[in-house]
Amino acid sequence: MSLNRDQSNAVIAGIWLIGFGILFATKAWFPGIFFLIAVTALAQGIMYGRSWPAIQGAFWLAALGLWAVFRFNVAFLFVAMGIAVLARAFLSPRNATEKPYVDNTLE
Repeated sequence: MSLNRDQSNAVIAGIWLIGFGILFATKAWFPGIFFLIAVTALAQGIMYGRSWPAIQGAFWLAALGLWAVFRFNVAFLFVAMGIAVLARAFLSPRNATEKPYVDNTLE
């Protein structure tokens, strides 16, 4: 997405305000806050070009929220962990597993 930093910050602030409005209206603070943080993490990651870490973070925050919805069922937790492992194996970009290049020429 080609937004400048101020526009990106405005989008994130708008998502937070809409999310807080929904949480106040529904009075579902827990686990609703997990879903709000997941949406903002995903949006921010996509806007700043870090989509894979944002997808992982959003997945785990949403999974924690769903885990609470399912009354902390251990079976759901294992299913979420299995999905995360499979997603990492098949969907992860190749450069996410490699160490970043560090230029040490100035040292």
